[in-house]
Amino acid sequence: MRVSREGNLVTLINVFETKPEQQQELIDQWIRFVEEVTGEPGMIGAALHRSTDGTRVVNYAQWRSEEDFESFVKKYREQMDARRPLAERVDPHLYEVVYLFERIGS
Repeated sequence: MRVSREGNLVTLINVFETKPEQQQELIDQWIRFVEEVTGEPGMIGAALHRSTDGTRVVNYAQWRSEEDFESFVKKYREQMDARRPLAERVDPHLYEVVYLFERIGS
């Protein structure tokens, strides 16, 4: 998966606020979930990031379209909600890449 301005992709950035003692369990559950749904229409890829202080997990996912993402959410809402107790706050939003800097040859 690569950040790109091409292809009109939709990017989900979902920030989970959690407790340090729950961070790894949240990550493990999301990895299992993503591995179960990798064949869903329009899903390009996903990356999980953990904060070094243990209080956040960020899900960065790319979708072919907003419609594909919305269909996915309708289909899997119950499974996604099952992971909510591990997060004190969940803040998902869809984004478009508007600027990208890349060092050539890096």
